Amino acid sequence: MGVNSAVFLFSIIFVYRQSARRTHRPTHWQRMGPTYLTVLAALLVLADNLRHVLQDLEVWPAVPPQGAWYPSSSQYRPGCPVESFECLSAVGWVFTVVLTYTGFATFFFATMWNANLPAKLAAIAARWRALRDADRAAAEREAAGKRAPPDEGDLGGEQ
Repeated sequence: MGVNSAVFLFSIIFVYRQSARRTHRPTHWQRMGPTYLTVLAALLVLADNLRHVLQDLEVWPAVPPQGAWYPSSSQYRPGCPVESFECLSAVGWVFTVVLTYTGFATFFFATMWNANLPAKLAAIAARWRALRDADRAAAEREAAGKRAPPDEGDLGGEQ
């Protein structure tokens, strides 16, 4: 959990510092959105790690006391022979699947937004179209030069 927390902390700091590049954006969300999403992603991804730590410290026990108001912290159903998706408990589905995968998807989206990927891809597409149009125009000019009718005085090499 410590390594994951450190990686996310450095990611959050990096994205926050990158927000200075977006000072020209009109709204606060457009300037700080990637930072907020990175923080949210870190919390979502680290939730399962925290569940593991709380379970190891017996703060949230795998087998709660009789009549407890909270569920077991175990991610697998008791008595299931293998540790697989089929054996996940409700807590396992929420923490391991929903929160973790949603967190990584959010982190991916925040990173792409921070890198301004849509604008960069649009610029690449525009350059590609310009190059293709230039190539097409050159090919058409070359083809038109080969199809040019012969001069009136030229009999095509016949004498």
